[in-house]
Amino acid sequence: MKVKKAHWAMFAITVGIIIGCLICIAVFAGFQHEDVKFKTMLVSIVIVLLFQFLIGDPIKFVILSVDRALWPPRIYIPPRCDKNLKEEKEERRDFLKRRLVSKRANLMLSSRYRNYKLNEQYKMIAHDLFIYGPYFLCLMCLVLVTRDQTLYHNTRIITDLFMYNHTDYTGLQEVYFLNQLFDFIESTLVIAFNSNASESGSPGWAHAEQSVLLGVMRLRQLRVSNPEVGLGPPKFSDTYYMPGWQLPYRKLHYSDKYWRIYEPWLPIKMNFEFLDALLMNFDHVGSLNSYPELAGYVSLLARSAANSMKVIDYLSENHWLTLNTSAVFIDFTLYNVDVNLFSICTLRVEKTPFGGIVPDVQVESAKLLENVDQMPYTGLLALLIYVLVFIQFAQTLAVKLWYEPHLLKSVWNKLDVFIFMVNLLVMVLVVLRESLVASMMKKVEGASKVEFIDFRRPSRMHQLTTITIGFLICITTLRLWRVLQFASVFKLFTRTLYLAWSAVASTAIAIVIFLIGFCFAVVTINGNYSSNFNNLVKSMVMCMCFSFGFSAQVKPSELFHGGKWLGIVCYGVLAFVIIVLLINVFVSLINDYFTVSKMIRDSERENRITFFDFLLVEFSGVLGRFRKLPCWRRNYVRNGRTVAQNVSRKLDSMDRQRLMRRRLRPHRVRRQESAEDALLEYKDRGEKMVNVQNILNTQLTLIRMFLFDEDVELPQEQREQPDWGPDGSPPKNKSQDEAEA
Repeated sequence: MKVKKAHWAMFAITVGIIIGCLICIAVFAGFQHEDVKFKTMLVSIVIVLLFQFLIGDPIKFVILSVDRALWPPRIYIPPRCDKNLKEEKEERRDFLKRRLVSKRANLMLSSRYRNYKLNEQYKMIAHDLFIYGPYFLCLMCLVLVTRDQTLYHNTRIITDLFMYNHTDYTGLQEVYFLNQLFDFIESTLVIAFNSNASESGSPGWAHAEQSVLLGVMRLRQLRVSNPEVGLGPPKFSDTYYMPGWQLPYRKLHYSDKYWRIYEPWLPIKMNFEFLDALLMNFDHVGSLNSYPELAGYVSLLARSAANSMKVIDYLSENHWLTLNTSAVFIDFTLYNVDVNLFSICTLRVEKTPFGGIVPDVQVESAKLLENVDQMPYTGLLALLIYVLVFIQFAQTLAVKLWYEPHLLKSVWNKLDVFIFMVNLLVMVLVVLRESLVASMMKKVEGASKVEFIDFRRPSRMHQLTTITIGFLICITTLRLWRVLQFASVFKLFTRTLYLAWSAVASTAIAIVIFLIGFCFAVVTINGNYSSNFNNLVKSMVMCMCFSFGFSAQVKPSELFHGGKWLGIVCYGVLAFVIIVLLINVFVSLINDYFTVSKMIRDSERENRITFFDFLLVEFSGVLGRFRKLPCWRRNYVRNGRTVAQNVSRKLDSMDRQRLMRRRLRPHRVRRQESAEDALLEYKDRGEKMVNVQNILNTQLTLIRMFLFDEDVELPQEQREQPDWGPDGSPPKNKSQDEAEA
């Protein structure tokens, strides 16, 4: 009773503190706030709580540990005291109540529950399920809540606007030769972006006034020293030229003052920052070649249409684009104020050896300025829940590896550590991206009118973050596979993979070898006439899609460019040998091993409990609380019959259901019940009868104590309770006493 009073006192003190805090908030701060301020307050509260959990509590426990280690407390031994009759009765009642609960719990157990190894396995699976299940669900919810469909629509619309013709300007798809590129730049990138210019001078786009051009556009060309086409990759020039691509190059005194005249003829300077070498050191994969990003000759346009036209005229008069030009890139960044969206655009034109060009438009949409106070409440809630679940996951992993470091040898524990490291990597990437965006916005504030503001660095960081999150989802799903091994379907599939991996791998290698040879032949014969078979990788992808039924993109006529009979042979090989023969052999092989695994599973002795039976016993207390709710209670309905008749009808119904389940058992190898199984069932039935007898005796004893206040003596097994030694040692049984004597 004293303990209950102490708990009620602590509860009252806690409620009083909460009410006092609410009163102080209502008096001094109030509850009416703007959304941004309210979100900032919530984030501050969460940060303070996380600081307490992650930093404050460990420091507190370290101090307490040092205190207990240096000044250990004395062991308290409670004195022995005589108890009166009332206290003994209360102890007897409490003992009988606990005994009744334990006997009721024993009714749920049978001999199948005594497989301790299986119980430990199920216990570990349940623990992992309650850790990784919520973590996986929270990760999925966070990804789904933070995804925005506006990014896809923005990318698609801007790509179409630059690629195809419109009323006001020409599309990049209608540029067939390199000498038409300046006309495209004039109509599409200069006039169209200055048609809706505001009074302040900020350029507007013909299609969207809210889309603002950040900085100026950059023209970058990659040129070769020798225009002759060889078998190897092209070598791009990095030579310094005078205007008009004249040699030799001379450093003039006034070149720094008139840098806009001499810059288009000079290669990009190689004094890049470390971040540029880390993020921007990649190649653009084109239709003909791969083009490095940190190379080429650059020319910048101006903010106004008149100055941009002067730059274009200067480049055209001095023949900036020549036969040595291999590719031209046009880079710029658009910012949509209404949806807080950045569009990083790259327009590419590749010159073919035949004089024509291959156009391409790449648009990367990203919300780079989305801070926490600008997120919706659903996103904030999902982020908060994910952080809490991740902290719980990290705590569980740290405790497990701290007390049992040998568990790190397991592959699954290594995967847990890898998941933790990937989460930390995502956090670091997000922080770096935010710092990059902040530095770029400061650069936008103080940028001049002729400066190219490159938002591709934070965009590349955003892409890397997104890819890392996708990889995190993959490895989390793989970890969840281990948790779902309690299901027979997953066990069966895992055993099938274990048995069939060598045969499946050899069959897959044979299919890939045959497919590579077929694709080489198809590319050689039809590569110059079909876009689906113009290179080996794309040809393999198309053949695999056609093999699995996705035949809408591949037409049979694309294989007949080498002649009718050769086309028939190619189409027959693709439709019969690859699809019917090899793919069906692959699938049939897996099916055969699946059948073998199923036969092995059915032949095994299944005298074991399922995972759900284990959960019913392990969490019977939680389920019991739910059954006590009013919505779960079931009232007794007589239906015009006596209690004995209702009990008899219920028992007969249970027997009929048991017989029906035996008859409708799945198509598996039915084994005859052996004498051992019958003996186990007989023992289980006897144990249940003994438990029911003990429960009834205990209930009768309690009823006599409560109703008649009788001093009922406990049975011999209940009255003999061992005492603890005077030095706090555990109790001894009779065998130990006899051994000591």
